[in-house]
Amino acid sequence: MLDYILFSVKNLSHHKVRSFLTLLGVIIGIMAVVSMISIGSGMKAALKEQLEQLGSDKIFIIPRLAYGTAATTLTDEDADAIERVAGVAFVSPLYSVAGDVGFRNERRIVKIYGIDPEKAEATFGGGASGYRLLKGRWLQRGDRYKVVVGYGVASDVFSRDVNVGNTLKIHGVGFEVVGVFKKTGDREKDYTIYTNLDTIRDIFGAGNKVTLIIARIDKGADIDDVRLRIENELEKRKGSKENFFVMTQKEIIERVGEAYRVVQVVFGGLAAVSLIVGAIGIANTMIMNVTERTREIGILKATGASNAQVMKIFLTDAAFLGLAGGCIGVAMGYLISLAINTAAARYLGEGVLTTAVTPELVLFALIFSLVIGVVAGLYPAYRALRLNPVEALRA
Repeated sequence: MLDYILFSVKNLSHHKVRSFLTLLGVIIGIMAVVSMISIGSGMKAALKEQLEQLGSDKIFIIPRLAYGTAATTLTDEDADAIERVAGVAFVSPLYSVAGDVGFRNERRIVKIYGIDPEKAEATFGGGASGYRLLKGRWLQRGDRYKVVVGYGVASDVFSRDVNVGNTLKIHGVGFEVVGVFKKTGDREKDYTIYTNLDTIRDIFGAGNKVTLIIARIDKGADIDDVRLRIENELEKRKGSKENFFVMTQKEIIERVGEAYRVVQVVFGGLAAVSLIVGAIGIANTMIMNVTERTREIGILKATGASNAQVMKIFLTDAAFLGLAGGCIGVAMGYLISLAINTAAARYLGEGVLTTAVTPELVLFALIFSLVIGVVAGLYPAYRALRLNPVEALRA
């Protein structure tokens, strides 16, 4: 096999420009496939990491959206009812809103989470949650006009850093900063303000509404059984399962994973068009090689080369072009993936858009490029083996 590869390299090197242009088509195709699919892979991996940080012992209850708005609302009474469900250790209702936040002479729109101060650390704390304090403390019982801010709010939202003891004005109401979280790399966490649930709802006139309920199950309880009991309880209260979602960490990952797979297929399909062009280029190069090397083929056959050996020569040429283009394309796709990560982190913020070039993606790209090369070389190789040795020598 090594002899065939060395022979192919020697033959292809005789037409450097033609071989380079043929390689270029495969390189661009594989580069596009790797960089495009890496976006979907990275986003899926980032989401999975975020959910795993929140813990596998939590159930998330959210209202279903209809035409961009909530089809129904969740309330404190719903949270109380869920807390009475067997297997539920405690429930943490949250209210989220994008609000006008002022610091010194600047004003920005920042996402705000209202949460029961007594349950803040139990909900988001713990070794794996991703929420760790950099300065100050968590919200505590009795904190009405206090806030804990994400790392991005403290260091990036305003021209001057926000520190413990500073005052932020939310809709004109002053709140003292009592804590700053460490950087997590997740924009959702780093660019959010956390404060008292009742206080923020009073300011925005939200009454007893909540936008998310997080239920932590008892140790040793079966999370699927508890999820079903919560779903049945809410169905009694709301009249239909169509008005809300009750999901575990695993279910969220699976649902979003399906959506990202669709994104990957679409991106991959668009990039595959470039590979088709590359395959046509390989086929064209091989056909020209057969035409130009007619006499050489005649000599090979006249000296005892079998049809299988002749076919292997041209298939090796095509496979080498495909695999070489695949290797270079993977390398360039990886570099583009890194560039996307760097640009997204700089201009959109860390965690908003991530990419991931996995070993599985690299292996797929290399095998695909090899197959493209072999398939593209089948017809030219077939033409070569059908040449009559006597007629080939006369050419």
